[in-house]
Amino acid sequence: MKLMAGFTQALLFLWLFVTLPLYCQDNPDDLPAGPDLAAEGPAELLERGRTAFAANDFAVAEEALETFMADYGTAAEAEEAVRLHRPLLAISKVGLKKFAEARGWIDESLTDPEIDFALADELRFWRAICLMQAGELVPAQRAFGEYWANEGHDAVKRYEALLLFATLYLQQGFPEAAADFLEGQLPHYRETAPEAASRAVVLELYARIEADQPDQALAVLRREHQQMDQMTQVISFQTLALQLGASFLEEERYYPAITALQLIWPSARLLDYQNAKIEEIQERIAVLEQRPNTRGMVFQLQTILKRVERELANFSAIENFDSALRLRLAMAYQGLGRYTEAALVMEEMLASMPPDPIVEKASLAQIQCWMEVRRWPRAVRAAERYEKVFGADGPSLATVLFLKAEALREDQRHQAAQLAYGDLVDRFPDDPFAAKAIFMQGFLYLQQDDSDGALYQFDQVRRLHPESAMVEDADYWTGMTYSFSGLYAEAREHLATHLNRYDLPKYKKEAIFRIAVCTFSLAEYEEAIRLLETFAADYPGDPFTDEAHLLIGDACLGEGRIEEGFAAYQKVRPESRRFFEDAWFKQGNAYKLLEEIPTMREHFETFVAEHPDSPRLPEAVYWIGWTHTREGEPEEARRIYWETIEALGDDPERTSMTDLFAGLPKVYPSGSGDGSEELLRRLQLLKARAAAEKKLTLALRAGWAKSLVAGNTGPRTGRIELLDIAKWVDPKIHDPVIAIDVAEALLESGNSLSAKTLFTDIRKWHPRTPGRDRIYLALGDIAAAEGDTDKAIAYYTRFERETAASRRLGEVRLKLAALYDTTGQPRAARETLESTLKTTGVTAAVKAEALLHLGRSYVAGDDHKKAIVYFERLYVAYGKFSELNAKAYWARGQSLEKLRLEREALETYEELAGREDLRAFDETAKAAERIASLRRNFPASESAPDSPDTPESSKEAAL
Repeated sequence: MKLMAGFTQALLFLWLFVTLPLYCQDNPDDLPAGPDLAAEGPAELLERGRTAFAANDFAVAEEALETFMADYGTAAEAEEAVRLHRPLLAISKVGLKKFAEARGWIDESLTDPEIDFALADELRFWRAICLMQAGELVPAQRAFGEYWANEGHDAVKRYEALLLFATLYLQQGFPEAAADFLEGQLPHYRETAPEAASRAVVLELYARIEADQPDQALAVLRREHQQMDQMTQVISFQTLALQLGASFLEEERYYPAITALQLIWPSARLLDYQNAKIEEIQERIAVLEQRPNTRGMVFQLQTILKRVERELANFSAIENFDSALRLRLAMAYQGLGRYTEAALVMEEMLASMPPDPIVEKASLAQIQCWMEVRRWPRAVRAAERYEKVFGADGPSLATVLFLKAEALREDQRHQAAQLAYGDLVDRFPDDPFAAKAIFMQGFLYLQQDDSDGALYQFDQVRRLHPESAMVEDADYWTGMTYSFSGLYAEAREHLATHLNRYDLPKYKKEAIFRIAVCTFSLAEYEEAIRLLETFAADYPGDPFTDEAHLLIGDACLGEGRIEEGFAAYQKVRPESRRFFEDAWFKQGNAYKLLEEIPTMREHFETFVAEHPDSPRLPEAVYWIGWTHTREGEPEEARRIYWETIEALGDDPERTSMTDLFAGLPKVYPSGSGDGSEELLRRLQLLKARAAAEKKLTLALRAGWAKSLVAGNTGPRTGRIELLDIAKWVDPKIHDPVIAIDVAEALLESGNSLSAKTLFTDIRKWHPRTPGRDRIYLALGDIAAAEGDTDKAIAYYTRFERETAASRRLGEVRLKLAALYDTTGQPRAARETLESTLKTTGVTAAVKAEALLHLGRSYVAGDDHKKAIVYFERLYVAYGKFSELNAKAYWARGQSLEKLRLEREALETYEELAGREDLRAFDETAKAAERIASLRRNFPASESAPDSPDTPESSKEAAL
């Protein structure tokens, strides 16, 4: 693991320059005295050499001393001068980095038995340096080891020898030995030589990393991080820590990576510390320069100062240190799946750092992290921040825009998501994400049950991006859209074509299964059973097989093959959860239809015993109670209902608890001692106790059940109870059945603002709730009352499209037609009303009102000839609706007069006046006035010809 190129070599020269000046620690006058030579020649050379040496001018010193040795060194009278100055020449050559030449002079000097101990100490140290420079690593290491082992040697150089001893292990390729040696020796000098100890720690950390011992390196980091404020080379130490953390990250060892990275200071703190260290050293130098005999210490501090300044300069040149550190820390959290911590680390980073390539990558990663933890609003804000900071030139902008749209979609902000997808397509029409965005627009329409919008977008993928891989996805989901729209024949045909279109269909399994489902939905049970059984055999263990067995069971029961159906239900695996529970409850319902009541009870009791955590457990309890009620044991049903309510009633996940509360009135029969009064009392006590205990879901459910019972005495009583529990409704977690009832109560009480908010939130969290017809109707009514006609029409249209089976469809169509009329769209109004007349399930009252509106629509268009047909159809076919009949008679008479058919008008008015059930209406009084006027022209003796029946009126009269 090569982390710092040239680290060891650089370290060597640092120590060299630290120790080189130490010999020159005395004033020139204190140097050994030379022999009494003549003033000229040799004496002059020696003086010049000694003076230059004292001034650290090693080149001049070398020249003078070497000239003396060459010219006079062999003279007997110069022997003592040679002995004394030979070490100075050796050290001068070391100072000039002439290590090979210096080594000979050192060896010769050390043969002198009278050499000064301090001087010999110095030369032995430099001899080891020369050996190291000559590449004689083993002898050099032995020399440093001997120097360190002898406590009589100079203390400062002993510590340097120790560090160089370890360095030579590294140079020989033994980093583990170097680290072990440093770790073992560190306690011996940490207190006495803290500066050397701090450098030893840096070297130990480097050696552990070089030895590929990351865990031991982390141990060094943990051991020393509390003492970092005492280190001279803290930047080197922390840079190594960053690289150690990065190596853990590469190996996907996220916990140690986090430990290492969290111990690293930010660059500002490192710079402040190192600048403070520089000031501290400079102050010490300034003080020492004022004292005598401190030259050696000053030189040592100056060398340390140069090293720290060089380290600071190198660190200052590093780009993006902080952003690289924070990004790696975030990546470690991300690797652990701790996306929130990762996102928060990056959020702090992005808030405090200027844009750079690493910050750009972190910005993208932050969005992804927020999406992983489903924090959609924060993901959207992070995407918007990316766009603001990096603008149109952001390298990942297309990806960011797509993620933003996805977050909006997941957050149920459908309109904003559609716009975001569209923005991506507009700005990056040729980007691979464009095809995906168009597809997701279609998928979003599908999520909102807008099949037409979905089909259009899926087709756009094919047209605009024919080469995109998304074309296959769009083609498959086109078939799925047909299926979800109830167009099962079209879906089956399209998916069969899809399978033939691709050699290796991506959705082969899914398409085969959906074809079988469509066949089942078309009630072609025999063929459906064959297809589903084939699928289950071809894909054993696949999650779809559970739904397949469920549908096989349904199909068999539809064919009257009870035992086969039960056998299929029992193949649905418990781990499928939803399908397993559906199968269980359908089998229970079959027992009910077969009137096998004891078997039905046992069936649901088994479910309760074996699946106590199921959200549908209360529903099973309800059916157990139903069997007791059926057999004349309502008290037993009450007992198990209340036990279940007390135990599970405050759990919002038990969604079928609503069924249990709704079933309570059935086990409190009226007229008995345990009638509705007792039930109301118990529900009130439960509601009050639950509220006091902060069991708000239980209180909400109890209040809702109370509203059902109280509502039997009058709608207002039930509404008051619903208004009282409105404060506890959380549409995100509570059953939409309860929430919708509360929202309707708010609307009926005139609080349309709160109702609108609640309806909107219910729709957001429960987009496919069976009660969405009531939501769309209410939101449409609110929009209409606010004067927002377009929005009202949109809600009513969605009601018509998505909930066509609702019993209130006719009512909504009347409202929709009225809005079309007020916005100048009479044709759309009439088409809506005509479709109402043809729709099965629409009540007679609504159809009668539709006829009246149709007639009035034609009157408004001055087409009285068509209008009279609809008015007549109303009172002929729907005579029981007195008020509407009176209006229709009167309107028909008015139109006949406009057509100058006064005789027919008179007859219509007389028919109106002659009906006893219509005499209380204003139209009858007005008709009497018109009769009096028209009879002047048509005496009573003249009978008017019968009006011919229209085909429509004849048909409706027959009905």
